[in-house]
Amino acid sequence: MPKLLPIAWFAGMLWVFSPNTALATWSIVAVDRESGEVGGAAATCTPYAWSIFGPVPGKGIIVTQAASNKAARRYGESLLRDGKSPRDIIAAITHPAFDPSYPIQQHGVAVLERGIAPAGYTGSGTGRVAGDVQGRDVSIQGNILASREVLSAGLRSFQTMRAEGRYSLAERLLHALEAGSRAGGDRRCGDQTAISAYLVVARPEDPIGQPSTQLFSGVQARGQKNAVQVLRSLFDKGSYGAQ
Repeated sequence: MPKLLPIAWFAGMLWVFSPNTALATWSIVAVDRESGEVGGAAATCTPYAWSIFGPVPGKGIIVTQAASNKAARRYGESLLRDGKSPRDIIAAITHPAFDPSYPIQQHGVAVLERGIAPAGYTGSGTGRVAGDVQGRDVSIQGNILASREVLSAGLRSFQTMRAEGRYSLAERLLHALEAGSRAGGDRRCGDQTAISAYLVVARPEDPIGQPSTQLFSGVQARGQKNAVQVLRSLFDKGSYGAQ
């Protein structure tokens, strides 16, 4: 008699193939308590780097990736607006009663409230070379990575630039993304490391859904341009509107 799979497995597969999901590989969420900005950056060997973030101006930011559950992202945004902590938000959106597919999800949350640390979550079903790391005001998470150095390199870059105190949040996020790319990024893309990349930063006064900085590399053909390099070119040109 064949082995029966648990209901949660089927629910998880529905999330994977649902049009409301987005696959992504490595990302950064962070806040700047001095400017009040919240932001994130991501790169992946799928087309969906742009669809995984939920910035809430003046509050914080959430990212949902791997077999990304957009319902969890939207719920996380509402909890951010209510002032919940990153740890409480992670607990709520990974509760089996809310999301039975939580083992194949990955999340990161950072908030502006002083004294509250960021948090990350990596489900046991997100595959080989997956994890998350946190530092002051930043969480970096990734799956299907070339190595865990992608996470470490990104965190070192962000923390170094933060300590120097001369860079905007957007610059720190992009530099960290570039560091992760140099470390190998998404292993599915080989030397290209990513086919899409995205950067978003919201100021405290930005309306919901209208962040001041929003850059998308577009989807680069496999074997062609590194999407992170395309994102850098857009940033250096000052192309800060939605692309």
